[in-house]
Amino acid sequence: MQQVDKPSDEDRQQASQKNIDKMWKFVEKFAEKSGSYLHPQRDVTEFLVIGLAKHIDEVGRPLCPCNFYEDKAEEAKSSEWICACDEMQKYKYCH
Repeated sequence: MQQVDKPSDEDRQQASQKNIDKMWKFVEKFAEKSGSYLHPQRDVTEFLVIGLAKHIDEVGRPLCPCNFYEDKAEEAKSSEWICACDEMQKYKYCH
């Protein structure tokens, strides 16, 4: 398994600590309830959590940081959430 860089303080400062904490609780509870798994490398999950928290700070919703959005604000108005990640669909863990 390829190791990824650890999130830096600069990475963590992209989002509020309040929303980072909120997203950690969310992803851990989601994995527990859904029968899915967090990535085996916690640093990968931390990057995801930072991205989710950053989107909450920016547009009020935890948009998946893996996707590109032409208009984040417009996407945030949508009530749909479909994870297109192959890992989640096939292996039941979020990268």
